[in-house]
Amino acid sequence: MNSYLIIKVNGRNIPKFIHRCKDNKINILNINEISNREIIIKINNKDYDRLLKIKTTYKLEIINNEGFIKFKELVNKNIILIIMSFLGIIFLIFLSNTIFNIEIISTNNDLNEKIKKELEVYGIKKYSFKKNYKEISKIKEKIKEKYNDYIEWIEITSIGTKYEIKIVERKKNTNTQNLEYTNVVASKSGVIKKIYAENGMKMVETNTYVNKGDIIISGAIMKDESVKEYVHAKGEVYAEVWYNVNIEFPLSYTEKIYTNNKSKAFYIKIGNKYIEHSKYDSFERKNIKSFKNRLIPFEIGIETLREVKIINDKYTVNEAKNKAIEKIKEKVLQSLDKDEYILEEKTLNFTAKDSKIVLDMFISCFEKIGEEEKLIEEENTEEIKE
Repeated sequence: MNSYLIIKVNGRNIPKFIHRCKDNKINILNINEISNREIIIKINNKDYDRLLKIKTTYKLEIINNEGFIKFKELVNKNIILIIMSFLGIIFLIFLSNTIFNIEIISTNNDLNEKIKKELEVYGIKKYSFKKNYKEISKIKEKIKEKYNDYIEWIEITSIGTKYEIKIVERKKNTNTQNLEYTNVVASKSGVIKKIYAENGMKMVETNTYVNKGDIIISGAIMKDESVKEYVHAKGEVYAEVWYNVNIEFPLSYTEKIYTNNKSKAFYIKIGNKYIEHSKYDSFERKNIKSFKNRLIPFEIGIETLREVKIINDKYTVNEAKNKAIEKIKEKVLQSLDKDEYILEEKTLNFTAKDSKIVLDMFISCFEKIGEEEKLIEEENTEEIKE
């Protein structure tokens, strides 16, 4: 890289100075005439020593530089920032290739522990470096081969600084029969709308009101007013169930909503000020790993940024009422299964006061209410005697 000097020349008879430079083969790359006694020239850095030898009575002043000299000057001026940025990049590369968490997704805790220990044998553990695709494939095959009787499928996925291990257990055929004697009873009070008795004796008909705990499908099979057999009662029972719901809803509404958007970011913190780049307008930060200097308030590290949406709304009384109804229905529906639903809804009472509304609602739902309950031996004996 070439280096250049920008020099101010002051003296009498400037043309003579320029002619003297040419005679000494000093290449003047650019001349800017300020006055008849002053010019600004641009020369190669290597010609500067020769220029000093021929300057005689002329005054020379270096006012700027270009090329490598300029670059070197900028480097020297910002050497601390450059070193810290370089160290930060190295630290970031180190962090992004280090595993800080191992998550095994399986419901079998005993199997999870075995797989965790097996992974550690192959170097997949906290604070270890990431493996490449070929290494991961070999590890999966070895674990699957060793635990073939227990594992149908295993997947090891690198997500940021975490390994996520998904395990699908091998299903075993079981022909054991449940010999426990049970009734199907009402888990809630309501009006029966549908009964399917897979096993046992149906005790009530549809459109019959039952209280919580009433027997709907009996495990005691009756004949001629006596118990002839006990079975494990099974079946599905659906009923109309009623709820009275009360809710208060504000006319001014502020809500913080966490989105599914997450990203990892490198940051520099000087004092209380963060120097970082985020694509989110609002977010919450969670530190993953950081490096602090005890002598100066300086910190670098990597963190997780989670996007947050801030909602600020103001409602009229009618808008608040509609929002409250939607919120009640949403809450009820969240508690229902796929084959359950709302039958009817009705506003019982509505008042608006201060900065909120108060709403009472009646809601009826089509719900599954049958649950199995073990038969008690003493009761069975009494029934047989009767």
